[in-house]
Amino acid sequence: MKIAIAQMRVLSANCKENFETIKKNIEHAREQNACLIVFPEMSLPGYFNGDIWEQTSFLKDCEFYNKKISELSKGIDIIFGSIGIDWKKKNEDGRVRKYNAVFHAQNGKLKNNKKAKYPFWIKALMPNYKEFDDSRHFFDLRKLALERDCKEIDLYEPISVKLENKNIKVGVTICEDGWSQDYKFSPFYTFSHYYKHDFFVNLSCSPFEVRKQEKRQSVFYNECKKNNIPIFYVNCVGIQNVGKTIYGFDGSSSFYNPNGEIINLCGFFKEKLSIIDYDYEKKFINNNDQFKRLNSLSHAEEMQISIEYIIKKCLEEWNIKRVVIGASGGIDSALSAVLFSRVLGSENVYLVNMPSKFNSILTINAAQKLAQNLKCPFASIGIEESINQSLDQLQTLHFEAANEQPKITQLVFENIQARDRGGRILAAVAQSLGAVFSCNANKTELTVGYSTLYGDQAGFLCPLADLWKHDVYNLAYFYNTHVFKKEIIPKESIDVVPSAELSLEHNVMENKGDPIIYSYHDYLFRSWIEQWERKTPEDCLIAYVNGTLENLIGCEKDLVRKLFPTAKDFIKDLERWWINFTGMGVFKRMQAPPLVAITSRAYGFDMREQVGRVYFSQAYLALKNKLLA
Repeated sequence: MKIAIAQMRVLSANCKENFETIKKNIEHAREQNACLIVFPEMSLPGYFNGDIWEQTSFLKDCEFYNKKISELSKGIDIIFGSIGIDWKKKNEDGRVRKYNAVFHAQNGKLKNNKKAKYPFWIKALMPNYKEFDDSRHFFDLRKLALERDCKEIDLYEPISVKLENKNIKVGVTICEDGWSQDYKFSPFYTFSHYYKHDFFVNLSCSPFEVRKQEKRQSVFYNECKKNNIPIFYVNCVGIQNVGKTIYGFDGSSSFYNPNGEIINLCGFFKEKLSIIDYDYEKKFINNNDQFKRLNSLSHAEEMQISIEYIIKKCLEEWNIKRVVIGASGGIDSALSAVLFSRVLGSENVYLVNMPSKFNSILTINAAQKLAQNLKCPFASIGIEESINQSLDQLQTLHFEAANEQPKITQLVFENIQARDRGGRILAAVAQSLGAVFSCNANKTELTVGYSTLYGDQAGFLCPLADLWKHDVYNLAYFYNTHVFKKEIIPKESIDVVPSAELSLEHNVMENKGDPIIYSYHDYLFRSWIEQWERKTPEDCLIAYVNGTLENLIGCEKDLVRKLFPTAKDFIKDLERWWINFTGMGVFKRMQAPPLVAITSRAYGFDMREQVGRVYFSQAYLALKNKLLA
């Protein structure tokens, strides 16, 4: 049988455009004599739609287009993901009952799931971790079974696809249904042991993260082997967001057979319609030589492809055609310039260097060299005069009915410079060019608030905000070595000590730079955020005492003792950054621009934070006192 796998780009809350994409794929599949076409999860309405799911008019739109898709099924069976609605029942929040569902259209009509008594098949497992918030909007198969006082299997039956004189039995699961390791109920196991299936489909809307493909392969391979079933995994591409955090969807739709063979059907971050010649008796793809075996990409290659793709789709959907970047001569702004130039074309990326007396000739020249290498428009705007004017105004400022005068501390002075660059110059230049300006902050800086609100943390998007500093360097090397195959990001930007260049204490010519020791703090901070069991000062202090901290966080062996000769030094550093991370850093992150997510935990909706007092556990304080006694 010929099966079409439609790895389509899904737009959030845009039924009309998604319908047009679905229709076009159906027409192409029919032309190639496919008898079945399969689309991803929520391919009609989009998945990360926020509280748009509460709008009755949107739900009625979904129903309208569900019916229009069914009308296209003459001569071809269609399996697609959409929202299933029961207007007579309520969700647990009192709103209308909604299901994340799979629909089967045949001969111009939607087929009924006789067991569930709905014209759709229902997602069983609702993810409610990281960026997912499914139970806020959807009722699931487990809840429905509880409500009807029955078992989940009593609400399920295979989809039946007619092929000549035979009914092909297709098993149905939706995304999280395949990731059932931590759930009591396993859809693949239960469904496959109760019914005989010719193959399963898993309709997914699965966000990308670096190294997720390896996890995904392991999960679905194990389900195939354990249950002796073949699975067509069908994922979408495109971007969707949950407000602050923007996710890319990598596709990577694949076929998994019971013998452990994994075939890449549609590619990585690519829209594609693949026609599969499937032998349902042998559980084998006859034309598998047309598709690729899955090869692991390097960490840097995954980052490069994913970030460029997500930026490109953001700019397309937001109708942004020009970007302004504050080019300091450092590595972060250089990488931002490369990313936007690759997506928009160099002629649409404007680089602005904004030197003061603290900027070295080395970084000033590096910024200009970057612009020349990329062929980007470049300008230099000095800030010395405007900084002095701001200082003069502050020093002569007088408040009526108050005796206190503003105190021009070193921090105030440094922040004036940062805000002058971002809030004044870059914002004005961008608006005058009909452009936007980018925020160049990386994840290490965001973690501890090492940035200035309305200054270098301002911008329309943070493309590097899910990259640790070492990732920034690795990606810069990758672009020069493997993408451009020549020096585009200047060697000076890579070699210079990372520095804000806001005072004499930041003199890069004297090797003075940021207070963050990236070779250590990158890994320490990552353990606080990205590990599934997030680490705390207590965990770090116990590991320090046991001599296992490098193991715990993954940094270079013996580095901790080199950096911190005494327990007092270690504790002072640990507490300084923890206070920044859980204190002012939270305020700053809440006001940061939207960010591109590519790791296992990004800031924004992926990591729920609260503004409150900095907390150290009693166990930590007791161990600290013992060490310092």
